[in-house]
Amino acid sequence: VVPELLRGIRRHFTKMHKSIKDVSMDRAQLGLGHSYSRAKVKFNVHRVDNMIIQAICLLDQIDKDINTFAMRIREWYSYHFPELVKIVNDNTAFARLAKLIG
Repeated sequence: VVPELLRGIRRHFTKMHKSIKDVSMDRAQLGLGHSYSRAKVKFNVHRVDNMIIQAICLLDQIDKDINTFAMRIREWYSYHFPELVKIVNDNTAFARLAKLIG
């Protein structure tokens, strides 16, 4: 109930409060979105290498996710064809063979 009430207040706030225009409300929401995004990515204007640090963290996270998915594919497909785990060591080749074999 509360999220719906807040959504209604946000939607009709400019009609309830006459001194605030739709344009200024849009600007305020855009500014709030930008400040929220900066806080989420730990934005610091004094650090030049912030984008590089964020890219490295993203690559590390992607690498962990790929390894997790590869382990799940190996585990789940080994119920169907247990010998393939011992035959193929490469994760990419294993996933391709699992897709090909079915």
